[in-house]
Amino acid sequence: MDELKRISSSLLVFIKQMSASQALMLLGVGAGVIAGVAALFVFVTSVNYSTLYRNLDDASAGEALSYLDANKIPYQVSDGGRSILVPDDKVHMLRMEMASQGVPTGGSVGYSIFDKTNFGMTDFLQKVNFRRALEGELTKTIMEISAVKSARVHIVMPKERLFGRDKKETTASILLKLSSGGLTRRQLSGINHLVASSVEGLRTENISIIDYNGNLLSNPSGNDTMAGLSSTQLQVRKDVESYLENKAQSMLNDVIGLGKAVVRVSAELDFTQAERTNEIYDANGAVVRSEERSEQSANSKDQSGDKSDESSDDSKVETTITNYEIPKTIEHIVNHVGVIKRLSVAVMLDGTTEQIEDGDGVITESYTPRPQEEIDRLSNIVKSTIGFDSDRNDQIEVYNIPFDNSAFNRIQDELDKSNDLYMYVNLVKRFGGWILIAVFVMYFRKKATKLFKALSKIAPPPPPKVEPERVGPIVDEPVSYEMERRTPKLIDQMQETAKEKPEELAKVIKTMMVGSSE
Repeated sequence: MDELKRISSSLLVFIKQMSASQALMLLGVGAGVIAGVAALFVFVTSVNYSTLYRNLDDASAGEALSYLDANKIPYQVSDGGRSILVPDDKVHMLRMEMASQGVPTGGSVGYSIFDKTNFGMTDFLQKVNFRRALEGELTKTIMEISAVKSARVHIVMPKERLFGRDKKETTASILLKLSSGGLTRRQLSGINHLVASSVEGLRTENISIIDYNGNLLSNPSGNDTMAGLSSTQLQVRKDVESYLENKAQSMLNDVIGLGKAVVRVSAELDFTQAERTNEIYDANGAVVRSEERSEQSANSKDQSGDKSDESSDDSKVETTITNYEIPKTIEHIVNHVGVIKRLSVAVMLDGTTEQIEDGDGVITESYTPRPQEEIDRLSNIVKSTIGFDSDRNDQIEVYNIPFDNSAFNRIQDELDKSNDLYMYVNLVKRFGGWILIAVFVMYFRKKATKLFKALSKIAPPPPPKVEPERVGPIVDEPVSYEMERRTPKLIDQMQETAKEKPEELAKVIKTMMVGSSE
């Protein structure tokens, strides 16, 4: 108890003797230690959460939360209740456990509806369950697309009719909830064909796709193929024009400099797709295909009176039938789609500028147009680059006019200023932190020195060391070679003593000399 009182009194005396800056520094150090311990405790005891399921509807999220509550598993809800987060070490185990329990169902049933066999089910209910399962599987498949947050699929399968004229076609409707980016035309076409290929008798023009705002995303007229073809044609034309422009532009940039030329190309493409079959007969090139020859011989006897007087006359008849084959050529011609019919090219060239300094030191720019010979050479180079064809009635126009570079120069000046400012800011960020750290270290060192000096005044000094008294006469001991060795530290101390107190060093040397002489 007395020891505790002594320590508390010494502490109070120490605090009273501290200056205001020392007290503030002590409070800051204590607060820093407490904050560090608290942060370390929070870091050790904190739990990291990972996403268990995302993009859940209300029914599926309710099923998942009920399962987690029943098993007393901590969780967090985000994204407006559509995402569920659980501790990292339990994500994979929970997914397997919940999948084995059929949780969550995803808001729609699939072919798992047939896992439980019901022998008393009628044919009508079997068909209804099959349609529900098909809709559920298509919904799950569509929701796998990253841009789709939620989906609903409805399929109408008409009843079978006795007569073909009374049969109705299968139809489908799809409701989509999209992300902010939305779907492209190609993605919508993919969803359309996916559903059409999954349902028997369903055609793409019988599918309607709308979003949650009621906007019709599919083509209401059912001409998705023609619309897709038109957009593809436009894209092909843009690609051809961009390709030719880049070829000519890059060539001119390397020849006359960047920003000295502008090239624009307009391409007229032929998207007509035609098939033609020609049969050509060559009468002049007839060849013998087959030939048939036949011979007949006839005997004529002239009888007049006596039989002994006989005269005979033999005749032969030869018949030839020749069949000729006329050469025939059959050509099946399919025209290419997207063939260039005509090109129109416009090229704008800037002149040359020179900076001229007058006698007063004022710098002015002088503009000089390009000579016609150079323009003609550049025109021929551009023609060769883009594949100019006069038989195709292509057209090219090359003009030399001065460019207005005032906006470009202003932007360049602004960029230069921003680069300089960025460089200075970067230097401040790079070296400013080290400078602040150095200032804080010096300040802390100064305050710590004062604190330690105050502590040395309060703390009792250590007891002096008492050397044992030597009994008997002092006997001169031989000085070994090791005693004569001096460390660098001792030599430095002797040099400092010789500089600061030369009188005392002289007295020591004199005493040593007197002792040695005796």
